[in-house]
Amino acid sequence: MERGIDVDNAAGVVVIGDGNTVGFGTGAAVRSAYREQVRRIAPPELVGREEELAELAEFCRTGSGYRWWRADAWAGKTALMAWFALDPPPGVRIVPFFVTARLGAQNDVAAYVDVVLEQLAELAGEGLPALLTAATREAHLLRLYASAAEACAARGERLVLLVDGLDEDRGVTTGPDARSIAALLPYGVLDLPVVVSGRLNPPLPPDVPGDHPLRDPSIVRLLSSSTKARAIRSEAERELKHFVQGGGLPYELLGLLTAAGGGLTADDLAELTGGIPYRVRDVLRTGPGRTFALRGEAYLLAHEELVAGAREMLGTRELGRWRAVLHAWVESWSGRGWPDGTPHYLLHGYVPMLRAAEDVERLVACVVDGRRHARLLAVTGGDAATLAEIRSAEDAVLDELDREDAVVAALRLAGCRVALLRDSGSVPLPLPAGWAAVGQPDRAVALARSMEGPRAVAGLCAVAEKLLDAGARKRAEELADEAEPLTRGFSDIVPAPTGDALPLLLIRLGAQERAERLVRAWHPRLTPRSRRELVDLLLAEGRYRRAAVLVEETDDPSARPVLRAAVVEALVRDGHADEAVREAYRGGRGTGRADCGAAPGLGRAAGGRASGRGGGAAARCDGARAEPARRTAREVRRAAVRRAPRRRGDRGGARARHRRGGLLVRRRAGGARPVGRGPGDRGDHGRQRRGRPARACRPGAGPGR
Repeated sequence: MERGIDVDNAAGVVVIGDGNTVGFGTGAAVRSAYREQVRRIAPPELVGREEELAELAEFCRTGSGYRWWRADAWAGKTALMAWFALDPPPGVRIVPFFVTARLGAQNDVAAYVDVVLEQLAELAGEGLPALLTAATREAHLLRLYASAAEACAARGERLVLLVDGLDEDRGVTTGPDARSIAALLPYGVLDLPVVVSGRLNPPLPPDVPGDHPLRDPSIVRLLSSSTKARAIRSEAERELKHFVQGGGLPYELLGLLTAAGGGLTADDLAELTGGIPYRVRDVLRTGPGRTFALRGEAYLLAHEELVAGAREMLGTRELGRWRAVLHAWVESWSGRGWPDGTPHYLLHGYVPMLRAAEDVERLVACVVDGRRHARLLAVTGGDAATLAEIRSAEDAVLDELDREDAVVAALRLAGCRVALLRDSGSVPLPLPAGWAAVGQPDRAVALARSMEGPRAVAGLCAVAEKLLDAGARKRAEELADEAEPLTRGFSDIVPAPTGDALPLLLIRLGAQERAERLVRAWHPRLTPRSRRELVDLLLAEGRYRRAAVLVEETDDPSARPVLRAAVVEALVRDGHADEAVREAYRGGRGTGRADCGAAPGLGRAAGGRASGRGGGAAARCDGARAEPARRTAREVRRAAVRRAPRRRGDRGGARARHRRGGLLVRRRAGGARPVGRGPGDRGDHGRQRRGRPARACRPGAGPGR
C-alpha cells in the first residue's frame, strides 16, 4: 500500500515507496560547544554598561518580541552581547550567534543555521536530523525554534535568541538567490524573545518579510558609544597602517593572523616566522586589545573592521602566500603523525580556515585523516569535534557539486562518519566514570558526550556520580542539567540501569521533585530502583498518597506487591491502621480481597514476620516494643475483620473472620507463609505444623476467602 509523507512527522520517520523502507530522521542528542567560542569573543571586563545589562535582563525575563540594539562601529555592541550571553539572568537560556569572519566561516546564513540548529537541538533533547541538505536544514531550524522554547518552558526556563552583528552578514552578497540571517529569525513563535544588534547601516536585506518585527522602529534601542572602545579604535587603526608600511616581524605577524583567521599562539607565530619567541611576545604585547586581542593563549585581530582593513591592505596574492606557509606547517606535523604537542590551531582552527577559504580539496583530506582523529580523541576525549568537522566538510562539498571529485569526496566523508560512530558505540560505559575517578573529569565528560542516545545519558550520570564523590557538586549538577534534555527520546526499550541513572543522580543531588517527574513520565520498567527509592523517601516524609500513586503506576507484577507492602507497613507503623488495610485491598480493587503481596507489610509492621521452613515462626517483639506491636497487630486484624465481606453461608462467624483477618499470608518461592502468628498459635498454622499444608492466598485472594 502506498503511504504518504507527513512533513510534520514528529517522530522523524520517513516511509519510502511501496517497500515501506524506514529511515529514522534524527541521530543521537547533541552537545553544542559554541559557548566556548563566545568566550573567545567576550572582553576580559565590561565597563560602564550596568544600565544596558539591567535592561537586557528585564527584557529576557518579562519582555516579548524583539529588541534591536543599534550603534556605529566600535561602540562596544559585541562586547556587551558576549558578556550578557555568558552571564544571563537566572531562569533564562540564551542561544547566541555572533556574525563575524574573525573566527572563520561565521558570517553567513549557513553558519547561522549550523550553530543555532545544534544549540536548539541540545535544548530540545533531540538529535540533529540525519541527511540534512540545503533544502531541509532551514525547515528543521524553524521547527526547533518552537520545540526548544517548549522544552525550556517545561523546565521552568525561558528561551531567548541572541544574534550580534546583523550588518556583517555576507550571505546576501553571494548571489541573487542567497538568504539572509535576518530572514530566518523567528517571529510568531510562542514565548521566544529575540535580541539582535548591529550598526545603523546598512538597511535590512530585501528578503526580510514586510510584516517581520525587525521592520518595526519601536523595537530599536540606540547604544551609546563606549569611550574606551573609541580610544581602542583610533590606536588600532594607526597601528595597522604602521605594521603594513613598516614590514619586518610586525608585518609577518599581521599577515599570519589575518590568513589564519586568528587562533595562533606566540609560540606558533615564533615557529612560523623563525623569530625569537621573546621578540614575538614583545610585539604582540604592544597592543593586545588594539590591533591584536588575546583570547586564552591565542591571538586574533581585535575587531571585524581591522580584519576587513588588513585583508584589503594585504590583497589576495599576499594572503595566499601566508596561507601557503600555514599549509606547509600542517604538512610538517602531519608527516610526523600528529604527535603529542601538536599545536591547538592545527586541531581546532585550521579546518574553519579552509572552509572560509573554500579550499575543499585540502579540507576533505584533513578531515578524513585517521591519525589526526586519534590525536583529537586523545586531546578532547571524544569524537564530537571530529564529527562536527565532517559535517562542515560535507556542507562545503554540497556547495560545490559541480566539482569532478564531489561524489568521491562525499563518499569518503560518509565512510569516515560511519567508522567513528561505530567505534564510539563500542566504548564501555564504565570508562568515562573511570577517567573521572582518576582525576581527569574533562576527558571523562568528553568521552561521555561522544556516545550516542541513552548511552550518553548513562555516561554523563556516571561521571557526575564520581564528581559528587570527589566533592565537585556544582559540576555534577551541570552534568545532570545537560543529561536531562537527552532523555526526551527515551523509549520503553531503554535498559533499566540507563533509565535509573538520571533519577538516582537527581535524588542524590536533592532534586527529588525533578526525579519524580522523570520517573512518572517514563515507562515504569525503565526506573525500578529509582521508583523504589522515591517511594521510600515519600513514606519517610509522610506523603503516603504520592507514594501510593507511584505504586499504582508500576506495571511490573513482581515489583508492585513489594512497593505496596512498603506503603502498608509505613501506614501501620505510623498508626494509620484503617488506611493500611484500604491500601492492602487496593491491589484487589473490585474483588473485595486484599493484595497478597501487600499483606506482609501488615504483618511486619505489626511485629510479626514468618520465618523458617514449612511455615516457621513469627518474628518476636522484645522489650518496650512488644506490647505496642501486639496492640497494632490487633488493630489491623480488627480493621481487616470489619472490611472482610460477609457471605451467605459464612459458618465460621465473627471468630472465624477474626482468625482469617490475622492469617494474612504472602506468596514466596516454595509456597506460602502465614504472617502475624507465633509458633504456638492454633488454627491453620497449627495444622501446617502437624504436616498438613496451609491454604495459601491465590493472586487476588485475601481475608474472607
